[in-house]
Amino acid sequence: MSIQERYLQYVEAFEETYIDDDWSRLEEYFTADSMYDNGDGSVGMGREAVLEKLKNAVDGLDRKMTQRIVSFAPPTSEGNTVTSHWTAEYTMDGAPNLKFTGVEFAVYEGDRIAHLRDEMDDAAVAAITNWLAQHGALLQDG
Repeated sequence: MSIQERYLQYVEAFEETYIDDDWSRLEEYFTADSMYDNGDGSVGMGREAVLEKLKNAVDGLDRKMTQRIVSFAPPTSEGNTVTSHWTAEYTMDGAPNLKFTGVEFAVYEGDRIAHLRDEMDDAAVAAITNWLAQHGALLQDG
């Protein structure tokens, strides 16, 4: 199985996890010493920290929205790295849609991700920052 195929399995498993909140499903996709950098300045080190960082991101934004649509372009690979461009669009009652794009890089050791990194360009960061400044209070737990 190619690393692109393995990555697509991971993406599918992530979407299943989003639905049922069973994060243990994703353990098989990461090395024990994996790391995740979502571009916020902190890095999750180790499989448990990676899964916690992913869960916290989902719980902090995605689950608070009325609707979430995330789409991935077909991945490409070079050497042991898979690259996939993605688009995320969120809707929330009382706020305009939030839409932004990014690129995900998954560096593999064998069939497991050793380093997962998301990057967003300045326009995406500005869109998120502006939306949060204007509507972020809607995300607060009541």
